[in-house]
Amino acid sequence: MWTKTHCLWRSAGRLGRQLCTTSASQARIFVDRENQFAHGVLMDSPKPYQILRPTSDSRWRDLPATEGFMRPQCDATPAELYADFQSLVGHCIRLDLQISDARYDAFARCYCEQLHRLADDQLLGSLGALAVLPTPESPKTRNYMELWNTMDIECCRRIERWSSEQLLLVSDAWYRLGLVRIGEFVWLALKKLGRRLRKLPPEQLVHSMFLCNLLRRPVFEMFDFELNLARCVDQMTIGELGVMAMGFFKTQTPIRSPELLAQLYKRLANELDTVEDIALVALLKVLRYSSKLPQVEPLNGLLSDLESQVERVSLLTCLHMALLGCELQTCNDALVERILLRFERELDTARLKDMERICLVMALFNLTTASGVEHRVARRLPDLLRQRMEEILRHPRCFTNCLQFLTMRGVCDLELLGVALEPRFVQHTYRSGLPGREYFHLDGFARLLGAEQYQGPLLSARQRQQMGRLYTQYIPERDGRFKLNGTDRILVEIKDAISLLHRPVSFKHILPQYDRCDVVLCYDHRQRKALALDAEACPDYNGEILSRRQLLGESRAADDQVATVVIVVAGWNNVIREKDRFTGQMEMKLRQLRQLGHLPLVIYWHEWRELETSADRQDFLRRRLSQVAKI
Repeated sequence: MWTKTHCLWRSAGRLGRQLCTTSASQARIFVDRENQFAHGVLMDSPKPYQILRPTSDSRWRDLPATEGFMRPQCDATPAELYADFQSLVGHCIRLDLQISDARYDAFARCYCEQLHRLADDQLLGSLGALAVLPTPESPKTRNYMELWNTMDIECCRRIERWSSEQLLLVSDAWYRLGLVRIGEFVWLALKKLGRRLRKLPPEQLVHSMFLCNLLRRPVFEMFDFELNLARCVDQMTIGELGVMAMGFFKTQTPIRSPELLAQLYKRLANELDTVEDIALVALLKVLRYSSKLPQVEPLNGLLSDLESQVERVSLLTCLHMALLGCELQTCNDALVERILLRFERELDTARLKDMERICLVMALFNLTTASGVEHRVARRLPDLLRQRMEEILRHPRCFTNCLQFLTMRGVCDLELLGVALEPRFVQHTYRSGLPGREYFHLDGFARLLGAEQYQGPLLSARQRQQMGRLYTQYIPERDGRFKLNGTDRILVEIKDAISLLHRPVSFKHILPQYDRCDVVLCYDHRQRKALALDAEACPDYNGEILSRRQLLGESRAADDQVATVVIVVAGWNNVIREKDRFTGQMEMKLRQLRQLGHLPLVIYWHEWRELETSADRQDFLRRRLSQVAKI
């Protein structure tokens, strides 16, 4: 085991030193495709979008071959300077020369000094000309940087006197340059547009959101976008709604209006057969991000409608269809099965990130299909992960999340588990600070396998102690130190009710990798009474998994007449909505409790709330304890 693990790690290290860019390139390509699609929506629309139409290289190649730029005249008229700059660009294109060529230095310096004299259309034309130059190595390339930086400063100076149309037109020139996030102009232009955001016509609203999407940060009160969108949603195409959705998602802005969400669900359902993949993905993302309990019904309807689209759209789009119900634990089993069958056919082409997300779907929804495809996909993934070591070294958390989700499906590759828990890999994954919660689960899983089955590395005792303090929730009490949520209140009520039947009873984190504590009752059938826990052996928040031996001590733990009952509250986020099954994480917790020799007793939040009196609650607990532990 150790030899194989270290060999795999050394192999991963060799691949890492090659600095593979495959996954990074794929991600970048997809982002570029998103932006190109969104810009194409604007370009192809009959609405009056302020878009610069691209010019062909031949236009620049056919310019008169004057070389006035070789003898710069800083006292020339703006028209002469502008003409010389165009000649310089044509010269670069014809000879395939970089603007950083030393022969252009003097003119670039002169042009930057005189740029403030240019008219608005000449400044805009200069930006357009800069975009057609042979691609420089970097935005910081000599001459190129001086030119675009000076143009940025000059554009910013003119913002206050430019109309909304002019601001959007110049912003489009900056998009074509690919310098939206580097320069200051688009940011400042959007701040001015934001002053009248609620009054913008639909095409200016969409164009502004496209620019926010490029910046990937909210520029102003994004709620104004929502208000205006709700007003003119019926005037937009599904492609334009896709552009709006991209902006909401990229700026991490949920849509809060139930009416607007209802309109988006309706429009998407009506146009599913024709909506393009990128617009569909954007809308699915923002609907998943924004939907709350009131949206469960339209979400279920959309999930049913999406079944017919699985074979039409891309694999990535299928993935986002599967993810749509994750936030609300709402699953359409037939849809997920069809998507998994599609993944089974195309799994070799999936990115590591896509593997992680399809593992999340299988783990969260915990479904068992008639075809058994979820088992086949889960069993194939460990071997596929071995082939993705380059991606893993670039995105190690995707790898560790995959392993955690696979354990929820009962699939564990001991060799890969050893790689994930190897100290050097842990340090590589979390370069500073404590490893993430998925490591708490993986380490706990490895410990529960036992030394006979798993002989690889584990987290240190100090790391688990720190995780216990950070990742496990507080033990709820009525003393007012903590604000209790709904599940906490039920836990406290259950403990109080059991205390009227059996004492002592305690709160404990039996499995600290699951953040919420449970109610623990140790019962001796011979003496017909509850037993106290060994307080010294099981302190709180120390990250230690509590076996029967730690709860009871060595002698009592071996006595099969002593039961350790762990009462677990199943909140609404522990079950799949309208399905008779737990989430994968909840299922795994119950399985691990049984593995430790405990008797789990699950109480659903809704059945407890139906009990109105103290007598009802005590009677309910008597029946349930009798069923589980014959108490």
